[in-house]
Amino acid sequence: MAKNNNFYKNAIIVSGIPRTATTIVGKIISELASYSTIYEPFNSNQGLTSVNLNYLLPGSNISIKDFDLIFENLLDLKGDFKQGLNDNDTFLKKIFKKIIGNESSISFKKAKYFKKKGILIKDPFLLFAAEYLSKNYNIIICERPLLPLAGSFKRMSWIFHENNRLLNELSYLDSKFLENDFEIEKIITKNISQSVIGAVKFFSIYSIFKKYLKQKNNIYFFKQDKLSTDPSQSITSLLSWLKIDFSEQDIFITKNKISSSFSKNSKPKQGIQHDKNYNKKYANKYYESLLSKDEIRFIKVSEEIIRSGGEI
Repeated sequence: MAKNNNFYKNAIIVSGIPRTATTIVGKIISELASYSTIYEPFNSNQGLTSVNLNYLLPGSNISIKDFDLIFENLLDLKGDFKQGLNDNDTFLKKIFKKIIGNESSISFKKAKYFKKKGILIKDPFLLFAAEYLSKNYNIIICERPLLPLAGSFKRMSWIFHENNRLLNELSYLDSKFLENDFEIEKIITKNISQSVIGAVKFFSIYSIFKKYLKQKNNIYFFKQDKLSTDPSQSITSLLSWLKIDFSEQDIFITKNKISSSFSKNSKPKQGIQHDKNYNKKYANKYYESLLSKDEIRFIKVSEEIIRSGGEI
């Protein structure tokens, strides 16, 4: 799969469940190591035209040959991107996407015309391809505790549409995928939002899949909660694993840039995906203002179910 050029040799993939700091981690690495970042090329809505399914699993929902071709072309900076138009886009945003592009296509163009040391692919949709990709590339998998993860899903009104499909595609690996989902279904009540249910089910699938990821030497598990409480150590450990040179000044500047530590805002604004104006030390606390008591109870019981068969 890997080829003999610098982009293939130096490629880094940052993935994980959405809302686990994949964007921040991508920025940290790309800035300090001078990497070109391609943003979510495997997002079936706005990514490559050759990708029509979220969360590709080589050898299951896509052939290894087809996946390799898509991935190698991407690293060769070949490929066309979708417009990524959404129903809730404003008229001006739709015009912008049609003429200039969306976040994915624009990042691809920057990587193509302003080449740096290597390519970093920031893409949660590569999560279930991580085991396969780790044979040739360094993979960063971002993680976050379930309560704040569910709170973040609810804040964004996100729903995990791919649950049933992934259960079927992954069940050959472990019967726990289906067993956990069945047990979680039994404790769902009408008071639990679909966003919270989606976060819990996604977390359940990932926790079981992680058993297979942990067998790989090229995968680093990045703890989002550690980044919020001890950003200096968190960033230092990540860069050391990647063998990226850095100074104490680099860490200091990066920490202050991502933490918004001078802000008094203890939670991000509703519906804004990446709110830069709130203090990130509260990143795993603001869920308390978003989740109901019933939802918190549901999450905690679900965690016990997940713990029985996964790598929580």
